[in-house]
Amino acid sequence: MIAEIVLGLLCLCFAIYLFFCGIAYFRFAFGGKKTHPAKSVQPPASVIICARNEAAHIKNNLSLVLEQDYPTFEVIVVDDCSWDSTLNVLKEVQKENERLKILEIKEDNVYKHGKKLALTIAIKSAQYEHLVFIDADCYPASKNWLTQIMENFDENVEIVLGYGAYSNKKGLINKMIRMDTFRIGLQYLSLAVGGMPYMGVGRNLAYRKSFFLKQKGFAPYSQIPSGDDDLFVNKAGTKFNTRIAANRDCITLSEPKKDLKEWMRQKRRHVSTAQYYRSSSKFILGLITFSQYFFWVAAIALLFFPRFRYIALGIIGGYIIIQSIIQWKAMKRLGETKLFVLSLLLEWLLLFFFYPLIAISNLLFKQAAWKT
Repeated sequence: MIAEIVLGLLCLCFAIYLFFCGIAYFRFAFGGKKTHPAKSVQPPASVIICARNEAAHIKNNLSLVLEQDYPTFEVIVVDDCSWDSTLNVLKEVQKENERLKILEIKEDNVYKHGKKLALTIAIKSAQYEHLVFIDADCYPASKNWLTQIMENFDENVEIVLGYGAYSNKKGLINKMIRMDTFRIGLQYLSLAVGGMPYMGVGRNLAYRKSFFLKQKGFAPYSQIPSGDDDLFVNKAGTKFNTRIAANRDCITLSEPKKDLKEWMRQKRRHVSTAQYYRSSSKFILGLITFSQYFFWVAAIALLFFPRFRYIALGIIGGYIIIQSIIQWKAMKRLGETKLFVLSLLLEWLLLFFFYPLIAISNLLFKQAAWKT
């Protein structure tokens, strides 16, 4: 009786996976780069960057944003209470490039603010309707990044979701960070393609200024320390107004954290906002997450029942084959193919070690701010 129940659970989890493959993952992985009608006029854009103590990253990355091959755009950098040389570096860059606009926020001893205030100030000061966001520690993968993002806008599109990758470095932690980023990217980009957008990442995101103001900006969740990107998309994104920009030319790259402790701190901040998602998003994400865990638990448990061992092996084999095909195609699209060989091992490490560790940490410790 127990074996039959475990087999039923395994089949149910596999069916859930196949369902999401059909409506989302396959559509993204095999969709490739969509071509949109050529536009006689490319609308001007405002690229927005928030920086706190980012002098080194500004020196390395800002020029790659300013040198985008796009006719009309401005770059707004908000120096958010930096105590390093960020402002001085920005002023030096501004002397050489008139596209750059600098905003400065001074530290207040009484009122403490998060990233949302810096973003709101930049958005309100933007002179153009189309807003494109990237972080100070990121850089575009090519000079066509801005063009690739902007070509996705039309009269119906309000939000464009991009993919933010991390640089390939040596070591297991780097591979886990990149695999985690890929898994999340595959999920939110695929679900957006399937008509269920639920998040975006602030290091590669775009939306209209008028749409932001119509949604009352970040006011509905201003009390939440993080979530300037995913909560905005979760609240305002629909299958009708959201499009993805996902190919190698329009990704952004960041320097990953170097050790487990730093990555955990960053990850805790990121995952803490999921509790504020709309109910439909939480249901879908919960269904996907728990089906993944129960699939492997049921599959391994069923191997101990000789009567169903070969059935379990067949389902496991089918799962791995389908997943491998999807991941290979998606990795090619997003420039992450170097992860493919270790992808199954990295998935297990994330599912059964790192994610539970993050969940326990968020229960025991206070959430960290975006920059301290």
